[in-house]
Amino acid sequence: MSIKLSKDEKLILEKMRSYCMYQERCIQEVKKKLTRLQVIPKSKSKIINHLIDDDYLNEVRFTKSFIQGKLRIKKWGRIKLNYELKMRGVKKFIIDEEINKISKRDYYDYFNEFSINKIKTLKGSKEQKKRSFINYFTYRGWENNLIYEKLNEIN
Repeated sequence: MSIKLSKDEKLILEKMRSYCMYQERCIQEVKKKLTRLQVIPKSKSKIINHLIDDDYLNEVRFTKSFIQGKLRIKKWGRIKLNYELKMRGVKKFIIDEEINKISKRDYYDYFNEFSINKIKTLKGSKEQKKRSFINYFTYRGWENNLIYEKLNEIN
């Protein structure tokens, strides 16, 4: 059952379709964009429902894409991925499900690759290098046990 849209709502819906086609979006991003466009709340919900029904907006697909990109490109660990997705309003069960789909082997391989590359760039005394290494990977949301295991391997 489709909801009737006014002429203005149809124009905004087309804008939002383009916005969602450019890259995966979460519902919160679309709501913010609609707010910037000064769309009234009733129209916002109509437009968002249309985007979801037409599969332009899909939280699970967004979460998968977000995790893949941030893990590979930004070198984020599970902790930061979880936090950032929560900040974007993604439901906890979707976050947990998608983060648990990251294979342990791939996750450890990414960490090993990132940590080996980082070790090569560290400067200073042994203690400064350790502190820098810990801070770098903690900030990026990697688990402490991985960080300290890698430090023990190095020493």
